[in-house]
Amino acid sequence: MIFSVVTPSFNCNDFILENIQSVRDQGFGPDELEHWIIDGGSTDGTVETLKNQSGIQWISERDKGLSDAVNKGIQRAKGDWIIWLNADDLLAKDACKIFLQYVTKYPDIRLFAGDLIYLSADGTIEQNMPGWAYNFDDLLGPHTGINQPSTFVHREVYQKVALIDVSNRYAMDYEWVLRAVQHYKCVHIPHVLSYFRRRKGSITDAHMPEQFREFIRQRRKYGKSRFSRVELGFWFYIYTDWLRQIPFVRRGVRRVKRVFGKEPVRPM
Repeated sequence: MIFSVVTPSFNCNDFILENIQSVRDQGFGPDELEHWIIDGGSTDGTVETLKNQSGIQWISERDKGLSDAVNKGIQRAKGDWIIWLNADDLLAKDACKIFLQYVTKYPDIRLFAGDLIYLSADGTIEQNMPGWAYNFDDLLGPHTGINQPSTFVHREVYQKVALIDVSNRYAMDYEWVLRAVQHYKCVHIPHVLSYFRRRKGSITDAHMPEQFREFIRQRRKYGKSRFSRVELGFWFYIYTDWLRQIPFVRRGVRRVKRVFGKEPVRPM
């Protein structure tokens, strides 16, 4: 088995079929690619949808949150390469085929990060987010962004650094990558490998201050200075977040960011 796609899901019936189709469209047979959907006990019709789908494996049961669901999928995965693809996200066309070209080129690498496209809730394209070669120093500095669904991880890495921290509810992918890059080099794949959907109420939308607090906690854990421009920027974001909740302020911030060519990370 080459690939295992792990999809945590909870009340994502509006998106799950598109997610499943994007995996099917990779063009790999069941002996090469498996798709595990780990549902947290949805009540919006997701379970009924899954029952009517062929070529997937799934469970539906209460869990301890997103991290727990991802871990359940990883523990069931049989593929050499594991792709964490949330239920409202999509794999890009030929993502897995493009990825295999880089595996051939870099046979000793166990962690790859590709580019990503942000979609609005209605599926329109908002922004292209280039990937990068994750590394420890930059992650603890200004470069905290992880293109999580475009990150392809060899199962060996999970065996080495352990699973996702279930207690981490807001920046679990970031914290896990920090652990991984202490042992493994990451290579950037300069191709779009996935689509990430921005939608109101998601972790990215509703819990950005908590994510920034997690960045600061990790800086403390690894002994980084409290007195740095990076950390001051984190605290500034946390303490001014209430302003961005005011609709006209939020719209103004978005307009200013667009002038400077930077798309905001939250949906409207």
